[in-house]
Amino acid sequence: MKRLLLCAVSLAVVVGCSGAPREQPIEQEGFKVLQHDATTLEATYGAGGAVVRMLAVETQANVVEVTYDFGDPVVGFHIDFNQGVGQFMPSGSPLDAAHSHLLASLMEGLARALPEEGRTRVEDAAERQTSFMQIVPVGEVLTAYEYVSERGWTHISCSCGRQYIGSGYYRTAGMGCGCTGGSGNGCKGRCGQGCGVTSLPRCVGSTAYTQDCAKHDYGLGSFAAASDDYSFARNNCSCSGVGSCS
Repeated sequence: MKRLLLCAVSLAVVVGCSGAPREQPIEQEGFKVLQHDATTLEATYGAGGAVVRMLAVETQANVVEVTYDFGDPVVGFHIDFNQGVGQFMPSGSPLDAAHSHLLASLMEGLARALPEEGRTRVEDAAERQTSFMQIVPVGEVLTAYEYVSERGWTHISCSCGRQYIGSGYYRTAGMGCGCTGGSGNGCKGRCGQGCGVTSLPRCVGSTAYTQDCAKHDYGLGSFAAASDDYSFARNNCSCSGVGSCS
């Protein structure tokens, strides 16, 4: 069962741990990697004068701060893999459709820039959290919360079929472009957008399918309930045979 706790930690913690945010570039188009080493990944995507800056920093072993700076809003994550605890820390205005477009394009750029195997902790966290940001609702006031990995998710079967997805619900879920459950988009239950080698993030090697991600796919659970699944859930299903989904 998902445990959500109100988080009293302010976004200043993220800024303090990750370093003060730089001033947003005035003019920048497209995707650009600004820093990339074993403990830091900084990238931006700009379009039409709007820019999102993502900064992921491993501040100590297995503790990562990830920040998405739009100028307004700023959304931060503190992810402690040692303790299995994450914090979601939004600040400023709600996200809007323009922000969602920037995030989708940022995800596409990261998918091309990051190695498919042997990723560092910051590379893995950057992709997981950017993927999660794509399910954060637009037009809603966001509040801070804490999420815990211990017993926080339950894997589902990789094989597409009607199965229990938690909270009393049974739905069609599992691998495959055709595993839509009659409601569009395949790979129901995958903790990521789409499925197959053409999805973002790309399905390479293995991927995670969980009850909370399935409930979110069917509109039966909140984005917050899937937080720990996106950040911590172990990959349990192979990508082989999934194919490419349009």
